[in-house]
Amino acid sequence: MARAHARVRRWGSSLGIVVPSEIAKELRLKAGDEVVLEIDQAGIEEAFGSLRDWTVDPQKLKDELRRGW
Repeated sequence: MARAHARVRRWGSSLGIVVPSEIAKELRLKAGDEVVLEIDQAGIEEAFGSLRDWTVDPQKLKDELRRGW
């Protein structure tokens, strides 16, 4: 079983979680696969430390995701 920290992000009117590429490769995931999530809500300091106010350029994120998949 793979384990990773992820941040829930707004995805249109929904919420989404990005699966890190190393986890996707390890589990051989592909678009359309169904997965089961076990969710443990971590405290913001525990999971992200000093990156608490970090923001991501949505276009850059999409570009990175396309390159990884």
